[in-house]
This record gives sequence, structure tokens and C-alpha cells, in this order.
Amino acid sequence: MKAAVLHSSERSLKIEEVKIPTVLPNQVKIKVKACGICGSDIHLILHGKMKASYSPCIPGHETSGVVIELGETASKFQVGDRVVVSAGTSCGQCSFCLAGKENLCDQIGVLGFNQPGGFADYLVIEERYLHKLPDSIPFAQGAILADAVSTPYHAIKYQGNLQAGETVVIIGCGGLGIHGVAVARALGAGKIIAVDIDRGSLENAIAYGANEVILLEKNTQLGKVLKDKVKGVDLIADFSGYMANIESSLRAMNRGGRIVLVGIGRSKLEIAMPFFIIERQIRITGSYGSDHRAIPELIQLYLEKKIDLTKSISGIHRLEDANEYLHALEEKTGNPIRFILNPELS
Repeated sequence: MKAAVLHSSERSLKIEEVKIPTVLPNQVKIKVKACGICGSDIHLILHGKMKASYSPCIPGHETSGVVIELGETASKFQVGDRVVVSAGTSCGQCSFCLAGKENLCDQIGVLGFNQPGGFADYLVIEERYLHKLPDSIPFAQGAILADAVSTPYHAIKYQGNLQAGETVVIIGCGGLGIHGVAVARALGAGKIIAVDIDRGSLENAIAYGANEVILLEKNTQLGKVLKDKVKGVDLIADFSGYMANIESSLRAMNRGGRIVLVGIGRSKLEIAMPFFIIERQIRITGSYGSDHRAIPELIQLYLEKKIDLTKSISGIHRLEDANEYLHALEEKTGNPIRFILNPELS
């Protein structure tokens, strides 16, 4: 099959002919129809800041396609089914996995980083990672449910416990954060404030339903600006990984407020007002990926027309053009949200 392959010593993908993996009894073979290019792919391929556990590797963790072959014991799907593949991998046997909280598994991984991903003609994977994709959802939009939409969904609904009517702040409106805005709107947030250093990202946030935007500049005191804009904040979801934003915005939090950390950064989280957190009972928690609930629930929100991902697809391109669109995403050429690779295009 044709695949976009990353060799450990290189900072770009090569289109190669590779052997199609054998389908084991509990696996299925999928004809890939769409695979999203994510910011983590940039860190893996262009920057080398993230590493795959095998080499050479086939990236791609936002995948949708059609089932074309079933392993002997695979019984939940049929040949011809349209499917989305979960981005997270796990052991499937520990107490967390058995409880449906696979993103807490000690062996948590990411498709493409821990096993071959969707930048290829075919994907062979355990059937437990699959979700049926209704005919009414295009493959490109279905693919990004796997991470770009399900990760903020888990953060906002399950870790952030968003309640209808609450005021939400989304910090960082890139590929994940922009869908945090969409998710907050779909779940009934009363007011959504989007924060970013990039004007184009804030334009996207307005298009996705943000009520207010804050352009972070060098001397912006986020907490002060938030207090000026709203009486108080119930939920902050940070997708930036820049921890200074958290300390600054604490002063704007309502009693019982929640802060969910999603973005991964290297800065320290330094809390100068610990009593403020204690007395107001503010919860600070992390959120990583999503569990089995996210994709089916997002599909239902889509079918109910509560979430629209049409604007998320910034272009659908050939697998051979993967390097070009990795750079375009990194450089924000045309203010993109998600570029999609379709191996069937020629």
C-alpha cells in the first residue's frame, strides 16, 4: 500500500510502498477515506519534539474510512461500514480500560505514534477502537471527531462539568481550542470568551460562536480584562499550555469555578493566591484525550445540528502533498483549522 512514512533521522515524510499488515482475529482492515493533519503531527514530523515509539512510523491519528475486511473474531462491524477510529490507544485490559476510562490507562498512546496510523491507503486496527459513522457525516468531518473535537469535548463536558448558562473562557483557539468554542456552544454555555495571541484564530472563534474575544498582547493582564468583561468565570479550558494565563485569570473565577488544563507547555504553573483557590473552592484539573463516550455523543450532537464542523475543513489533499500542508498548518497559511489527507486522491 501507499503510505506517508517518517524515518527517525528525517524531518519530512516520504511516500513509500509498504506491506499491508496482516489482519489478526480481533482486528479489521479499513480503507482510509480521510485523515486529519494535527498540530502534534507538526511536533512529530517537522520539529522532532515528539517521538514515535517505533521507526519508521506512519503518522495520522484522525482517521475515518470504510471497513473492508474483518478478523475471525471481529463481530461488531460489517464490511462496508463507515467508521471513525479513536485516536487514543490503550491496553484494553486494565481496570481503567474495563471501566471505559481508557485515557487513564498506564499504556495510553496515540495512533500513529504507538502503532501505524492513517497516513496510508489502509489501516489495520483492533475493532474496539471503531465507531460507526452515519452516512450524513462526511468522512473529512468524521475524521476530526477522533481528536480535534473529542479532546475538547472530554475536557469541557467531563472534566470541566460545564452546565448550561455558565460563562466559559477558551484560552488558545488553534485546532483543539477552536472546537472547544464549538463544544461549549453546543452544550449550552451562556457566554463564551475566546483568548489567543493570533487575530486569525480569534476570527475563527467568532465564527464558531464566541461572544467575546481577547487578543493577548505582551502586557495584557488576562484576569483584569476578564473581570472587566464579565462578572465572573465558571469554567476555563486552557489549550495554550502557557501557565501564566492560569495564574492571571484566577482572580476572575466564580466560586466553585473549574480550570481544565489541556494544552501541553513547558512553563511552570505558579499559584500566588492559594487561599483564593481554597476559599472559593476552585478546582484545577487536567484532561488528556477522551474516552469511549466522546465520539458517539458528538455524532449525536452533529445529527441534532448542535455542532457544525463544515468550517473546520480547510482543504482535502493528496497523501503526496502531506509535507506541503504540514508546513501550511505550521505557518497558518490561509488561517486554516484542519487540513485533510485523502489517499484516494491522485
